[in-house]
Amino acid sequence: MITIYLDHNIVDNFDKGDTAYIEPILANKACQPIISIVSIDEIFRGRDWSRATANIKALKALGVRYIHDGPDKWHMSIDELDYENMYQKWLKMQTEVAGFKNSLFSMISSAFTGTEAEVLESVRKAESDKMSWVSDNFVRFPELQEQMQRFIKNPDEDESLVGLIALKKLLPFAPKEINNIGAATVFWECIDRLKNANDEALFTLAEGIKSAIEKAKDICDQIFLVLIWLNFFGYYSDDLKEIAKTRSFFSDAEHGTYGIACDGILTLDKRFAKKLEAAIRALELETKVASDASDLLARIGAKAGR
Repeated sequence: MITIYLDHNIVDNFDKGDTAYIEPILANKACQPIISIVSIDEIFRGRDWSRATANIKALKALGVRYIHDGPDKWHMSIDELDYENMYQKWLKMQTEVAGFKNSLFSMISSAFTGTEAEVLESVRKAESDKMSWVSDNFVRFPELQEQMQRFIKNPDEDESLVGLIALKKLLPFAPKEINNIGAATVFWECIDRLKNANDEALFTLAEGIKSAIEKAKDICDQIFLVLIWLNFFGYYSDDLKEIAKTRSFFSDAEHGTYGIACDGILTLDKRFAKKLEAAIRALELETKVASDASDLLARIGAKAGR
């Protein structure tokens, strides 16, 4: 079986009748289309019930299966999609974490728009909201307790965002420059340039990024970190000045954390494909990424020697 993770734009376009881009996958009986909770969030988040209904019909027509966290942090599981309870599961998830996420998105977007004082105020509000959420939910989410314990021990760690505003202006490369570097090397080349910039703050930043990746609890956290830093560096970056765009960026990153468990990832967002490809290559993973199904299958076949 060849597992192909579908970005939500694939599903959204399919139910509008635009199917040419995915027909090679549907025609290949060895291929199994996959989605995750991130797609379900995107289906219902807009509260557009006609679109949500059309998306669900598309999922059924595509014959997708559902990837989710497995028995431990190193594994994913693939099951049939529970169409009857999709909305209830999404609603439960929103009730549990929506406030926490909204504070996070607000804090990050402010880092790209406000003054240092405004950013610090936003960060402290987000930290307060996060502490309240942790206090209310520590027992309910045993799988998150390690992460919550780290926050309890260091509740003001997010205030480092304030310093990033100044550091971004010191980056020894421009987006147009690094967008021309190959996906296989761009991330670590950026890290090397930070180290060699003859600036102590940039050297410390590079070492901190490298250390955070090495100490991440699993590959999902690593891919998330690399995507965040690639965006910060300006590599096919998303503009995070608006909360909605920050939310979309994090949705993309979450798609990546599930997609790397599959043989391939198909997305119509070429900028996301570039960034995700660079993150995957930086971590020396095998998953292939493309915006064209025929190209994706050819690359997967080449990887497997078919």
